[in-house]
Amino acid sequence: MFSPKKYRKQLLDLGIEGMEIDVSTIDNAMTTLNELNEIEKILKKIRYNVRADIRKIIRDYFTKLKDLDESNNKKGLISRKKSISKIIKEKKRLIKERNLTIAIYEVVENTIDDYLDQIENSRSYIKKSIQKRCM
Repeated sequence: MFSPKKYRKQLLDLGIEGMEIDVSTIDNAMTTLNELNEIEKILKKIRYNVRADIRKIIRDYFTKLKDLDESNNKKGLISRKKSISKIIKEKKRLIKERNLTIAIYEVVENTIDDYLDQIENSRSYIKKSIQKRCM
């Protein structure tokens, strides 16, 4: 599992921000189109990993919530049951913590989705410019 910072660094390393679409010649347009296709493949892999991390976070917090319930149901000589209000507070804290963690990953996922939309729009623009030159 990567941290959101690593994913953001990977996105920065792709060089999408500030990328120029060169359609001055058909060769340049085709080269740009190929670059966009490669970037799109990488973005989809990163998005897949982000989603896998989100699923793992959800599973981990589900396990923590389950363990919290089970720890309270254990009966021993020394252990006391926690009050219901304490259990509810701990559950709310865990859920809030989980939601905040997931939100950070969702920001990365939304950024990737925006980049994919931009790539699709750029691809359409390039294809239209190539068609105009061929006519």
